[in-house]
Amino acid sequence: MNGASRTAPAHARPVAAPFLLALAVYFVAQVALRLALGGSFEADEAEMVVLSRDWHLAFGSQPPLYNWYQSAFFDLFGVNTLGLILAKNLMLFVAYALMFAALRAVSGARLAVVGALALALIPNLAWWAQRTGSHSIALAAMTSATVAAFLYLLRRPGTGAFLLFGLVVGLGGLAKPNYWLVPPALLLAAASMAAYRPVLRDRRLWLSALAALLVVAVPYGLMLGDPRATFSDVWEFRRGGDAEAAAVWGAGLRHLVQGALVEMLSAGIAILLALGLGGRAAWRLSRPAPAETLLMRAALIGLVLVALGVVAGNIAFVRARWLLPLFMLGLPPLMIVIFRAASARSYRNFLRGMVGLALLLLAAIADTRLRGAGSDSLRVDVLAEAIEAAVPDTPPLLGPHYFTGNLLLHRPGWEAFPPFPTRRLDPPSGRVLLIDDGRGPGVLLRQLQEHGFPGDALPAPVLTGEAVLPYRFTDDETRAVGFLLFDFGRPPG
Repeated sequence: MNGASRTAPAHARPVAAPFLLALAVYFVAQVALRLALGGSFEADEAEMVVLSRDWHLAFGSQPPLYNWYQSAFFDLFGVNTLGLILAKNLMLFVAYALMFAALRAVSGARLAVVGALALALIPNLAWWAQRTGSHSIALAAMTSATVAAFLYLLRRPGTGAFLLFGLVVGLGGLAKPNYWLVPPALLLAAASMAAYRPVLRDRRLWLSALAALLVVAVPYGLMLGDPRATFSDVWEFRRGGDAEAAAVWGAGLRHLVQGALVEMLSAGIAILLALGLGGRAAWRLSRPAPAETLLMRAALIGLVLVALGVVAGNIAFVRARWLLPLFMLGLPPLMIVIFRAASARSYRNFLRGMVGLALLLLAAIADTRLRGAGSDSLRVDVLAEAIEAAVPDTPPLLGPHYFTGNLLLHRPGWEAFPPFPTRRLDPPSGRVLLIDDGRGPGVLLRQLQEHGFPGDALPAPVLTGEAVLPYRFTDDETRAVGFLLFDFGRPPG
């Protein structure tokens, strides 16, 4: 069963090659720009330095796929800007290219370009992922891979296709927890369409489930064996909620709606501009192909699943970027439906607009890193020098991962506590260098307690110090960052 007709035009190859080349040029330009500008890593990037300098089968509150991937690049290129930025942009390129490949098979190469470029209209993918993203980039790549594998399975439901789908789902499950919105949304959407139901009734779908289970079994088992680390971020679900209120899910639904509207804003503007400049004929809408209907339904089903989860889990807070896989499911086919019947003028307007957006993103990255007193221009190397002068045999660092990661970037021989709860200070032993970013003694104590320190008061440090950090391009602003050395002695016994 094909499930969807192939509509790729005869001139598909000339469209595909230039598009993929242009896409590659854009991401190479992003790499070159970051290498030329230098500067400190943003918080999530610095966290990768802490987590991925060494190999771990499972480590922390996030599934390990991006950590493995980043560790491989650090091994190949060193723990530096090239190793981090090249990894990031290569995986972003893969996310766009796989979405193009998935859509090309069902909508043709010309419209697949529109669908793939629609991903750049998702702010959390085009901007946030490029500036500081990590695990969400793996989520994006695996969402595109899942769309490609599932549509292939529906067209050619052979044993290999079932196994491929299961393998991709398993790897997606190792990307980020919200990836698990994607498979059920796709399966439920397919179940709602008569043309696709025979594939879902095929017993070989159990092969997909088995393949996915085999991929995630060991890492998930290790993560569940360390629940303090694995579930250390679930507090965010109650963020901003009324601590005294029994039901806070109403706030969660408001965040869900607001996040969805914000994420759709740039896409709506792009559609209005392209069609508005294309004349009256540009507003004719086409009938979606079955696969396009499937993806749009999956996105809506996913939003319903999120809403149900918010209510059932009494969740008070939802980040817009947690919805990223749903926008990746729904926005590309929506853009294809809009532009299928649009004029050539509208199509060209859209492509010109996307070129302009690419240039704007490059300029924004440069402006962010070259101007103002931001985290990306803080001279953390000055803090490294101050610590090294005061404590030559520097013990493991503890503190915000923005600082510990950037310090490890400048001093690769140092060590740092991971940015999730451990029992390394239960009982307290050895020396610890705590970074004080000015949030007060209570925060410093909680950082020690997060790693098992049993005391209810901040112990007396054996040494304190402070460094005044300048910004790379701002002379009239500085930031004071302190450090405290604790010596807990030898472990008891």
